[in-house]
Amino acid sequence: MPEKKQSGFVFDPLNLAILLSIITFLLSWLLGQNSTADISGLVKVLVFWEKGFWDLLAFSMQMVLILFLGYMLAISPAFDNLAKTLSRFAKKPAQAMLVISISALILGLINWGLALVFGAVLVRKTGEQAQKLNLAIPYGLMGAAAYSCMMVWHSGFSGSAPLSVASAGHFLEMKTGIIPLWESIFSEMNIIAVVMLVIALPLLGLFLIGKAKSAVPKELISFSNTEKAEGKSTRKSGINLLQFFGAFIMIGAFVNAFIVSEKHGFGLNQVNFVLLGLVFLFSGNLNQFQKNAATAVKSTSGIIIQFPLYAGIMGMLNYSGLLAAFTFWLSGIATAETFPIITLISASIVNFFVPSGGGQWAVQGPVIIETAALLGVSLPKAVMALAYGDQLTNMLQPFWALPLLGITGLKANELLRYTIYYLLIGFLIFAAVLILF
Repeated sequence: MPEKKQSGFVFDPLNLAILLSIITFLLSWLLGQNSTADISGLVKVLVFWEKGFWDLLAFSMQMVLILFLGYMLAISPAFDNLAKTLSRFAKKPAQAMLVISISALILGLINWGLALVFGAVLVRKTGEQAQKLNLAIPYGLMGAAAYSCMMVWHSGFSGSAPLSVASAGHFLEMKTGIIPLWESIFSEMNIIAVVMLVIALPLLGLFLIGKAKSAVPKELISFSNTEKAEGKSTRKSGINLLQFFGAFIMIGAFVNAFIVSEKHGFGLNQVNFVLLGLVFLFSGNLNQFQKNAATAVKSTSGIIIQFPLYAGIMGMLNYSGLLAAFTFWLSGIATAETFPIITLISASIVNFFVPSGGGQWAVQGPVIIETAALLGVSLPKAVMALAYGDQLTNMLQPFWALPLLGITGLKANELLRYTIYYLLIGFLIFAAVLILF
């Protein structure tokens, strides 16, 4: 069944990354300023690709950890119990919609991996409860509400682009310097956009309830009872040591970020360090920790395989001179006023081909930064315009919904019939703040 879902509807992201690599290779060979359309130019582009292939290893590992640790946190006993508690408040479809939407959006601002998995667990438990009560609910719409976390994630604490440029040593530091989070995530523009989304998207869910297909969920067998039974005999083992170690790690992260470090801020490393501490705090015991780690690591394979390909694409664009040519062309058709909207739309399109936000930043970020600098556009605003575009078409690019689909038993089409409305609301909000600020 999973194979049919992916081959029947979802574009395989690895195939798209390979296709994009081939297209970039040909363009760099034929049009690059630093290559020629002959055998020697072909060899040069191969060298450019290999050189770029290794440029983002540290960034790739940061992205792996942010998903891996968020996933582990979501399936920890503490968050499993939280999902069960919240599902008890969702006795009516409207109540369930508000609980799922608000929980997903708030957690999406904290960590997208945590939000995706926790939202899926919450939808599943709501479905299990409705099944027991023989209650008809719009199960697909609830799944879409949980997936709305991907509309805000790049505006929050796990956003690849803003966290990347806030981290010392990032791959564009020579051009952007360090852009602190208060100029991007905590900017007035982004705070207003997030507040509008947190209000508008749950209201949209409530509006769609009357139009959504409702039915009693079937064939939902609780997946949490087995896990609890397996961990029952060793629940007390090592729990104090794990919690102590988790607290120690978190204290160290905050001390380093705000007292010891000269930068006084949070980047990808600090966010991952805090997530690691939270995972130790809430994993229960060592056996449960190891089982959750084995489960969570499966979710990272896409990033591990695809990110080096994105780095190779970036290398070809950069070292061949194609990036400079594209930047010159884009700066010729854009103005300082239109560039943020052009970035929003272009990032929305690129997201279909590069579904990873971190991978998209690696490929598209250099072009956007170069062009923004030429046009005199605020660099933090340019970064957030890309982030908004990446978030927007997540509503039609269900690659990151795969964990949610697997847990809830939903199909991609059952989400997408509703997420198109979330996309329209998101576009209006993002375009408005980019124009007004």
